[in-house]
Amino acid sequence: MKTLVLDIETVGQAEAEVPDRALDYLKRGLERDRPAPEELDRRYADLVSRFGLDPTTGRIVVIGVVDAESGAEHVFSDDSEAELLARFWAFVAENTPALYVTFNGKRFDVPYLNVRSAFHRLRPSVVIPAEPDTRQPHFDVREVLEGGDRRRRGGLDYFCAVFGIPSPKIEMAGAEVGSAFDEGRLDDIIRYCLSDCRATLALYERLAPFYS
Repeated sequence: MKTLVLDIETVGQAEAEVPDRALDYLKRGLERDRPAPEELDRRYADLVSRFGLDPTTGRIVVIGVVDAESGAEHVFSDDSEAELLARFWAFVAENTPALYVTFNGKRFDVPYLNVRSAFHRLRPSVVIPAEPDTRQPHFDVREVLEGGDRRRRGGLDYFCAVFGIPSPKIEMAGAEVGSAFDEGRLDDIIRYCLSDCRATLALYERLAPFYS
């Protein structure tokens, strides 16, 4: 059974890339309690710093994939997000995995991939299922570890610590991807993304025997 582990890395779009009407809408949400100008500026700076977490204000810069059976690693990165996504969907269609493994992929990676693909008018060649509380054909490690309680603590670094698995967060954290991209450190982001994939695979291999 072909199993692919996948992870994406995202950054915020420049303010000039977000339509003015959309920016106005976002700003109005910050002004509802009529904050002082300094507080409004702080809120807006915080909002912009989180653009990369939302597919309507962010974009994908790296997709990492690890073949669980062979250990082969694949990276999709390009100056053009549309080209990056096109090559990723072609790869998935060609490899036809029986199982996808992610960490929080049902709530983040897959919806993000779909929205950004829709933005570029790219029709995915394969639908990656994201239905909650299922294990086939998408095993979301975080969903399993949450046990149905979304308030339960724990990011990837936390669960790696619990299970004694080397953490990909030692050299970089998700919040640093944007600054690394701005500094031209794409190779560092790629290494980080693949490290996330490896850690997710290690957690999956510990959990899978109990959810077959």
